[in-house]
Amino acid sequence: MSKFVWCVLLLVAVSAVVAESTLENPDNGGPCGKFSTLRMLTHKLRHCEKAARDVNVAPSAQCCNDVAQVDIPCLYAVFCSDAFKQVGVDPKVAITIPWRCHHPHY
Repeated sequence: MSKFVWCVLLLVAVSAVVAESTLENPDNGGPCGKFSTLRMLTHKLRHCEKAARDVNVAPSAQCCNDVAQVDIPCLYAVFCSDAFKQVGVDPKVAITIPWRCHHPHY
């Protein structure tokens, strides 16, 4: 095959990969989309702080509602973020919150 055909095939393959990546995450902003893990923590998951500090504290209904609205990769990114650790949260405890809320994926 000629160099031109190989270049066209390579361009098509690269375009397909980029298009698929864009469909999975249209804003290409990371696990939480266009929001940072800090913003997710302060605006969306703030009701989970007590349950994230102590495994014996039941998550509040608001915490469970918030957790149900966040994608799992984003949730893990927030729970393992430096911002979460700075407020005294144990990621090993935080990661159990979806299970304690009886999230359908657990």
